[in-house]
Amino acid sequence: MIAFVTGGTGFVGSHLVEHLIASPNISEVRCLVRSSDRWLTGLDFVRVKGDLFDLQAITKALDGVDIIYHNAAVLRAPNKKEFTRANVEATENLIRIAQKKGIRNIVITSSLTAVGPSSGTPVPEDVPLRPLTMYGTSKKEMEHVVERIAGENDSIKMIRPSAVYGPREADIYTFFKTFKMGICPIVGDGNNPKISMVYVTDLVKGMIQSASIETPGVHIYNMGGEKDAYSWNQIRSITSTVMGMRPIPIKINPNWAKKIAGAIESGASLFGKYPVVNREKVNELIEEWVCSSDKARNDFGYNPEVSLEEGISRTIRWYKKHNWL
Repeated sequence: MIAFVTGGTGFVGSHLVEHLIASPNISEVRCLVRSSDRWLTGLDFVRVKGDLFDLQAITKALDGVDIIYHNAAVLRAPNKKEFTRANVEATENLIRIAQKKGIRNIVITSSLTAVGPSSGTPVPEDVPLRPLTMYGTSKKEMEHVVERIAGENDSIKMIRPSAVYGPREADIYTFFKTFKMGICPIVGDGNNPKISMVYVTDLVKGMIQSASIETPGVHIYNMGGEKDAYSWNQIRSITSTVMGMRPIPIKINPNWAKKIAGAIESGASLFGKYPVVNREKVNELIEEWVCSSDKARNDFGYNPEVSLEEGISRTIRWYKKHNWL
């Protein structure tokens, strides 16, 4: 089979491409690349130059393709228009071209942020969507567009990952970087709110497994880690053990955190940038994000195996090897 991947140069996408290349069921992996190969450098893949608004390039690239993994997305942007263009309109472009090409098996990466925070129990897939942020709203709108335009023979899997961590990840990395400085930010009282976390290779294995579902329709799957949730105290304890450090725990006051993020955001805007620490990210950080992966487990045997301790250990080793820590 020939697989076409968008977003393959990024964090999750590059791990996905590695696993697809290693799969005995995949004969060729084509990746849409705008500029640099980044994490794909040296891998055996077919490079497709362009982006999701280059309709001619996409149409040509999909010749002979059997399955599409759509992982490209904008995670940070200063306004809703940019999120909508990158996450909603681009997805619609891809699906409509795929339909013209007769490609029915499509796996799309959505986000748990499309659902909104949980409230004490792991959220399943069939709850009302109440996103908090512009990013989450764009993923919600993307899901609605996919459901609206899906053809009667299309089998589209939409994956909602929880917080993803692992080698090459640059957002949660900020937590480990702060940890090394001797400070450990704690959300809430340390026990609540909780968060679901999934190691990146567990996630991409699940994404590949989901492609085995070929029943027509739009199938939505949450994907968390080997446990439903962790508290910030558990994350701190495991990170302390792995790094051999006992940093000072600093409880995050939501109001102060929002003010600080706003100041950082305003400062960065002077240079035409949108920072990792921003008001949207803080709004997400102070909430509970816990999901149930039972549907994926039942439908195709999703089985995340990497414990948080092992995952953090692997991640920190990678950060150190590449001089990030």
